[in-house]
Amino acid sequence: MSDIAAQRVLKPQDTPDVNTLGPDPRILLAAGNAAMARMLPGAPAGAALGELGQFAGNAQVARFVGQPPAPGGGAPPAPGGGVTSGAHGDSVQDLQVELSRLQASAAPLTEDGKYGPLTEAAVRNFQTGAGIVPVTGVADPVTKAQIDAAFAALPAPVRVVLASGATGTDVGFAQQKLNAVGASPRLIINAIFDGPMLGAVIAYEIAALHRFPTATVDAAMWTALDSGVKGGFLAPEGAGGTQVEQNTTSGTANSLGTQVAGTSLHPFTGVGGLTGGPAVHELQQKLNTAGASPALKDDGAFGPKTLAALRAFQTGRVPPLPATGTADKATWDALDVASPGSLTGAVDRQWTEVVGGATYSMVGAEGSHYSWEIQKTRMLVTAKVTFVGPPPPGAWFGYVPATWNQYQGVDAASGNSLPIDFQMTSGGGGDANQVKVLTGSGRANAGEWYLADPDAKNTIPHEFGHLIGLQDEYQLHPGDYVRVTGHEPPVGDTTGPAGAPAPATAPTPATIATQLQTAMVARSSAGALAATVTAGVRPGAFAQRIVQEYATLATTTVPAVPGVVGPPSVPGKPAVTLTGDLLFDLNAALPDDTDRYETIQVLSYSSGSVMGDQSRVSDPHDHGAQPRHLGEFMAILGRALGGTWEAKRR
Repeated sequence: MSDIAAQRVLKPQDTPDVNTLGPDPRILLAAGNAAMARMLPGAPAGAALGELGQFAGNAQVARFVGQPPAPGGGAPPAPGGGVTSGAHGDSVQDLQVELSRLQASAAPLTEDGKYGPLTEAAVRNFQTGAGIVPVTGVADPVTKAQIDAAFAALPAPVRVVLASGATGTDVGFAQQKLNAVGASPRLIINAIFDGPMLGAVIAYEIAALHRFPTATVDAAMWTALDSGVKGGFLAPEGAGGTQVEQNTTSGTANSLGTQVAGTSLHPFTGVGGLTGGPAVHELQQKLNTAGASPALKDDGAFGPKTLAALRAFQTGRVPPLPATGTADKATWDALDVASPGSLTGAVDRQWTEVVGGATYSMVGAEGSHYSWEIQKTRMLVTAKVTFVGPPPPGAWFGYVPATWNQYQGVDAASGNSLPIDFQMTSGGGGDANQVKVLTGSGRANAGEWYLADPDAKNTIPHEFGHLIGLQDEYQLHPGDYVRVTGHEPPVGDTTGPAGAPAPATAPTPATIATQLQTAMVARSSAGALAATVTAGVRPGAFAQRIVQEYATLATTTVPAVPGVVGPPSVPGKPAVTLTGDLLFDLNAALPDDTDRYETIQVLSYSSGSVMGDQSRVSDPHDHGAQPRHLGEFMAILGRALGGTWEAKRR
């Protein structure tokens, strides 16, 4: 039986037992009689395990043959126990964290959960240094125990007492942690113990430490902050001792774009809307759960019986809904209450984002259209694309799973797990995204991709993220950065550019802010770049002090620029009233060119994830696809299968 044939669409009553093999005849059937026949006579052969594992999953097969599942859902353990090259999952990611901090790797390891050559080399280095023989590159039980012990013995970060007026990286770390525990209003991570920070410190002392305020961040306060919030310190990583900032967790990440108020996540379905495909499957499943009589056949085709059941549902509401036969927002809202979960669904996400001071809208036909299906052995997420222009290269379709198929959903209470697979397909219809395929190598966006893009293996997965509703994670204001990533903005550079020939001549945040306003009035992106990037400004606390200083300047108006009659013709530019928000003003006043982009980059925050700016942000702790990017699908699994699901590397 082929994989496609085995994975029929499930009815609601067919909810898969995703982590049980023996008693579920549907899983046995999916594996195929040939595989089962090979299993029964005696010890299972490798080929039989491989065939069965393809359909039932490694964890189910392990239970069937009496072996423990592989750590983190990854490759089987190495002979004699331990983790070896080719393994993957959370256990490998934890190993990478420890090896990087123990400086066993040549450079800080990218914590991607894949046991590749660099991770194996780091294990060899550790074994050599620890006197473990033989040196195998395998994290066997003895090696892993010593790695764990060495990691546990690493010294805690050195904390210094901070008082009003203090400056430096430690002040920035305290500001991060105060924000994470609820400082209101949020502190700007400027690495200065200023008035707003003083208020937050005193409030925390009273509310959390229950003591008379000392107005200092002393040892007791550091202990409380560190015990409540992870990260927030520098640590050497890799053999060269690269100082890497450890991210400070803060809140719950939500990487989705901001849904447009009043819009539905469901596409209009039925009369005047979609009449086939995942949206209709979802409608039929929800109508059945809500009591459709007679029960509908879950065939994904909107026919007379589905129309009648939909109208009956609409008239049966209190108060009744118009019996239009169209599943509009009001009808879908009612269905979601009556039947929260389903095994198939379609999404029409209408959303906006603010990046680099500009507001972008993915609305109407440009919204994100995708579907999902909970199958026997996986959850499959699909974005269908209508490509306009030259045919897209076949490699584009492979880049998506290579980047995104890294995770599984895991319900901690039950131990159930289900891989999450992503795919991009080519097709048409009202549930398809439209992308123009262009020649050359321009800057891609969600609706325009370039054939000669030199970094397509990263660009296409990034743009695919937009097709499933994920927003950009670069050039963000601090609050947006926290909401999207789930951790505080990094402290980064606290000192700013050095002066020449003496530090006394170094530009101050106030002088740079003034220079930026002058550049905007002159509409000179080159002038803005010279005042920041060229002068040595880097992202972090010093750059945020520039943002603060700019907000205190008297606002002004950038005069209009008349057009020039060509050839070539140059369009005019309207006057711009500056607002005091530096990112918005730079975006509005300066030409749309690389200099403007680079200037905004150092004055904002970006992640190093697939949705961030990997070319400019090197962060081994926040690289590639991240668990936060799958949050929506974890919630869907919970509604459909029960439990609380979390994205874990597989």
